[in-house]
Amino acid sequence: MVFSPKKQALLVGLTGILSSPAFAIEPAAVAIGEMDLYPSINFATGHDDNIVATENNEISSWVTRIAPNLLLEAEDSNKLLRLNYTLEKGIVHSNTDDNYLDHNLTTSLNYIANSRNRFDIQASIVKGHEARGEEQGGATSITDKPLEFDLNSIEGVYSYGRREAKGQIELRGKYQDKDFTNFDAVTASRDYDQLDFAAKFKYKLTGKTSAVATASQSKIDYDDSNKDNTNNRYLLGVEWDATAKTTGAINVGWAEKDFKDASLIDTDGGTWDAKVIWNPKSYSTFTFVTGQEFGESTTTSSNIDTKSYGVDWQHFWKDHIKSNITYNSNKEDFSESTRKDTTDTLSLSMNYETTRWLSLGVGYTLTDKSSNFSNASYKKKTIMFTAQGSL
Repeated sequence: MVFSPKKQALLVGLTGILSSPAFAIEPAAVAIGEMDLYPSINFATGHDDNIVATENNEISSWVTRIAPNLLLEAEDSNKLLRLNYTLEKGIVHSNTDDNYLDHNLTTSLNYIANSRNRFDIQASIVKGHEARGEEQGGATSITDKPLEFDLNSIEGVYSYGRREAKGQIELRGKYQDKDFTNFDAVTASRDYDQLDFAAKFKYKLTGKTSAVATASQSKIDYDDSNKDNTNNRYLLGVEWDATAKTTGAINVGWAEKDFKDASLIDTDGGTWDAKVIWNPKSYSTFTFVTGQEFGESTTTSSNIDTKSYGVDWQHFWKDHIKSNITYNSNKEDFSESTRKDTTDTLSLSMNYETTRWLSLGVGYTLTDKSSNFSNASYKKKTIMFTAQGSL
């Protein structure tokens, strides 16, 4: 078997600029021996009316983000090897304390041993940040700079079965280690190791429809917290590519979250993941997504029951002009608490591919977080002008 061409558009965009992906450019390669190098750069500048996501006394600022990217790629008849590095510099012009510098180094190998056996391996080293007021897990840190962290991970997937076979098996494993590197008094309890395993079996019902059974487990061990836990999910569902206009996957089942510390309350309940893509026209795509999980909490609650819903409309008005409208809603119910949060996000963007190597865009995002917990609500509006270029 031979890989299809992997000269995919570089969509390594600036984190948080637009909810919709940047317009795809087609970078030219620089030959380095048997490998190809694809350099590119993303630039964005605009205005954020609530840079630290506060309920009151909002601070606005002009912001700029610059992200050069290097993709090194080697390919033969049955292997694809990639090394990708992105540096992202964020500048908050009214308050340099909120500036940041992120690094992301990722390597991956896709290997087709034969028509039945396929292997995919990926490893990454990330030096990232969590912006003030938008930290994960529900807690808001009283710090004068963003929280910084190191996140190292490795993931492998083994797939067995011909693509046209009745049955296919997929085995997946992942390990990640997240350590915060500043404000230790605040972040020590958030450092963790996570080990994930999953097994999926697909059985073809018709030429384009398959029944799917998935079992997965995540074990999370904290360095300085009593919230060590094991998450189990069991899902049954269906995947289909029934027509040229509709593809999708719907999975429903049961989830359990069990804590090592007996003083914390275990939880379980129904869970689901679904994604449906509808193409009423070749140039217009609607994507509908929804899901549920028992997530991690950085508050006194042991976990967060999170339900998410989203819809995206992507439309090509002409060959080189594309718009995106995206709406997402996340509903969070904190355990052992009456706290409930709802975050609604609306994003609008327009992108224009001026040439093969340059794309220009503008995007507007409105975020509205409401909570019955004191000082946890906020509204934020951003408008960003973007440029993505390559050789």
